[in-house]
Amino acid sequence: MSFRLPAIEVSDDTPFANDALDREKIVNFVAGIVGDTGGHPLVLAIDSPYGTGKSTFVDMLGKVLNQKNFRTVYFNAWKADHVSDPLIAMVAALDEAFPHSEGDSEIGAVNMARVKKIAGILLKRGAAVGVKIATAGVVDLSDDLEEALGDTAADATSDVIEAFEKEEEAAKCFKAELEKVVTKLPELNKKPTLVFFIDELDRCRPDFAMSLLERVKHMFDVPNMAFVLSVDKKQLEAVTAAVYGEKIDAPEYLRKFIDLEFGLPSPSKEAFIKNAFTRAGLDEKFATRQHADKDQIVRFITLLVNIYGMSLRAIERCIVRLKLVLAVTPENHGLHAIQIALLIVLRSVDKEMFDQVAHRKIDPLRVMEHFRSLPNSRGLLDEIEGLALETMLVAELADNQSRGAYRSEQRVILDRTGLTDDERNKAQLRLQMLDSFSRDLFGGNRLSRIAATIDIAANVRG
Repeated sequence: MSFRLPAIEVSDDTPFANDALDREKIVNFVAGIVGDTGGHPLVLAIDSPYGTGKSTFVDMLGKVLNQKNFRTVYFNAWKADHVSDPLIAMVAALDEAFPHSEGDSEIGAVNMARVKKIAGILLKRGAAVGVKIATAGVVDLSDDLEEALGDTAADATSDVIEAFEKEEEAAKCFKAELEKVVTKLPELNKKPTLVFFIDELDRCRPDFAMSLLERVKHMFDVPNMAFVLSVDKKQLEAVTAAVYGEKIDAPEYLRKFIDLEFGLPSPSKEAFIKNAFTRAGLDEKFATRQHADKDQIVRFITLLVNIYGMSLRAIERCIVRLKLVLAVTPENHGLHAIQIALLIVLRSVDKEMFDQVAHRKIDPLRVMEHFRSLPNSRGLLDEIEGLALETMLVAELADNQSRGAYRSEQRVILDRTGLTDDERNKAQLRLQMLDSFSRDLFGGNRLSRIAATIDIAANVRG
């Protein structure tokens, strides 16, 4: 049995077949922006916190653009940040966009070879090394470029200013050859814009991330070149401050590199959880259990992850933990939907509250007060799931006297005059559910048993 939750599959032909987050319209909207730059360079940042599905979004966007006949490049910056200069990895990724196995591989091949050659020379020489550019100029750069660039004194007596100026000329050579590569796209029956995706930039080491942005700005700023950055803008601002100091105006500084920002809307957590259950194989697991309601567990996990504002990756960890618990729980053992959802989520985000609930050391209404104090809880606990959560906690955690006082309070509410239908219905529901939970639950035995299993499962790390 695999306990690794597989990534959402994004196929080339049907990129939205597994669109658990309902992002088809958003992807097509962004594809329209990227595909219509009017020939100008573009740097677009897809901004969303870590763990909110940016990589899947970028994957879908790339597949859609491929279907629209764009040539795309995908570059995972985090996986490449072990190299000394991002230019190395970026040029390697660009080279893969023009594979030599194609029948039309000669188109752009010469220019791509020059791009790689100049990049290699720039990296070998460094910013303070003197270079010599052929007198033919940028466009008609001769084939003996490396010899021309390497024929320098490069010693302590070199003119630093002249070295800088000639290094700038070498950068112009790089851009000129890169532009020639991009202009070959129509000859490959592709749209004229080359789309270069940079994913997980905010996870890179700070100096690498800043160096990469500088390379994009100074080396890749050519017509019909569009960059799509997948970033957590706040994290990228923190990276900027780590490199240049806390006093820097990081948002303003980053505007030098980014033309447009697109804030990725928050996805539907319930849709994602249902999809995660399917990917984890839990649909089949629950089908064989007579004493567990999968749909109820999904609903209550959704309620709690929304209250806590959990990321998609945090939700996936909860689903994997649930799968571990099911694997060691006999099929004839009951799993109360609200209990297991509550304990799975609490163990992931609030160990102290988990312990207090698991060992029945907290008043149930204090638990509800805690939930209501969270900024994302507004309105959520007033729905039927919230009422069910409250009454389960009262039935499970309260002593007989407190449970009786809670029941009396609901009856007093029903006797009031001027109640709205909603108020009356909620009081009646609380009484009905309290009676039901008091019959079905077992004085904390089942809750403690499930909590112990979940606590052990929390020590398993994938």
